[in-house]
Amino acid sequence: MHECLLLSGAGAIAIEAPENVRESRIDRHGGPVDGIPAHMIRSVSSSSDQWDPQSYFRAWERVVTSWESLNQELAHIDQVAGDRQLVWRGVHNDSYGLLSSAYRRLREYDGSPPSEERMLELETALVSIARKTWPDRGGSALETLAHIQHYGGPTRLIDVSYDPMVAVFFATEPKFRDDDHHQRKDVDGRLFAFQADDRSIELDNRWGTRELPWRDGESAIKGWETDLPFVWKPPQALNERISAQHGAFLVGGVPSLPHGQNSRYRMPGAWVKGDMKTMPVDKVRQVASVSVFLKSLGTRTRSDSQAAYTLRIAAEAKDEIRRELHAVHGYHIGAIYPDLFGLASHGANFAEIS
Repeated sequence: MHECLLLSGAGAIAIEAPENVRESRIDRHGGPVDGIPAHMIRSVSSSSDQWDPQSYFRAWERVVTSWESLNQELAHIDQVAGDRQLVWRGVHNDSYGLLSSAYRRLREYDGSPPSEERMLELETALVSIARKTWPDRGGSALETLAHIQHYGGPTRLIDVSYDPMVAVFFATEPKFRDDDHHQRKDVDGRLFAFQADDRSIELDNRWGTRELPWRDGESAIKGWETDLPFVWKPPQALNERISAQHGAFLVGGVPSLPHGQNSRYRMPGAWVKGDMKTMPVDKVRQVASVSVFLKSLGTRTRSDSQAAYTLRIAAEAKDEIRRELHAVHGYHIGAIYPDLFGLASHGANFAEIS
């Protein structure tokens, strides 16, 4: 399939060719080909032993350097994504990757990334104790996990928002030191965008049960460990933050790569003839607790392809972006964390004292 170029404010966009025939958009010497600007695609070393886990995100990213460039890049993603509905996640440190709180807890406890079975073991015990040792508040297993997530407990749920500017808030949110409570120096943050329109779930007979819906894994939920995560938008009545943050959750299994699917974690340049480069699954699991197949921001994503994208927000751009988020969108610490738990957790950091 040939590629045609569309013009946009951010440059030319190539319509994505089929994955089994598309070749690298960067030649073997690292230069741009086919008229695509070099800044659109970042090359990586062809030697797999030089990759670190963050290489996977950095290889596909574009970089935000100001409020103006943020808005340009968000508009560019909208064009690349086509008619897809997206959900967004922001992390204030780009080295954090895409890891759920339960996944991080088990990784620290066990000393290595957990398996799907290990995640299920923790969740089963957590839901059980939530109903036996604490008052059973009823509701589905998903709702129980959402309450635990809200108060900082470990679950596989990953917070996202339907509003990209909420994710930008989290990616640029100031952080404070534990010892003297002074603000930490800003570091690069990261935005993720996931397609949601064909991944949305409801609390129906499958997802709304008292038991964990994914307890039988791939045999019960096709694509649980191999496709992009599902997106659950809980009822706004669940807590105040859901409404304030236009919130939802990513729900998915630990990344698994059945035979023949490793190319899903390919790096830019993977289709150079005779040298297909992919990200080993053990390294994928160091930076992602759910499957995430990043797409090029230099090509418009095919309609039949699962899509996720990433941007890195430069540390030096964060102060300006925070000011504009407040002035233009009204997003500040009290708007994003409107409940009393938010006040108790964050209020003292922003109280003006001499």
